[in-house]
Amino acid sequence: MGRWAGLGFSRASVLKTIIVFIIAIIIMSYLFRYLVKSNKIKPSKLSKLFYMDDEQYVKYWEKERRKGKIKFVLYMDVLISITIWGTAIVVIAATDGDFSKLKSTLPIFYGYLIGSTIGQPLRWNINEKRYKELTKNIE
Repeated sequence: MGRWAGLGFSRASVLKTIIVFIIAIIIMSYLFRYLVKSNKIKPSKLSKLFYMDDEQYVKYWEKERRKGKIKFVLYMDVLISITIWGTAIVVIAATDGDFSKLKSTLPIFYGYLIGSTIGQPLRWNINEKRYKELTKNIE
């Protein structure tokens, strides 16, 4: 019996959920890009989670880069940590309410935290590259 089975999940169901989640994010990204570019909706906080036009992106990244890479990485790590723990608490509360199972989510939490700590500096570099490409003609 694996760790997921102890929580009432099979590995296949977890994998399917992750795949569906990734596909949903990709679809939402393209959907919001289309809706914002075609002026069918005005940019909002929700749409900015999935798509930012170049002008909005430059303004956003100018603010973020002033804070520095370390603050960016730490902020994102904290945000992801809160999201993971919050999701785990909601799932446990919605299923059987046995919060002793929260301890069994620690490996997942550590995995995401390590992945985020490695991934966020890479995200910073990608954002910097996009910012520099968008602003090179302005300067």
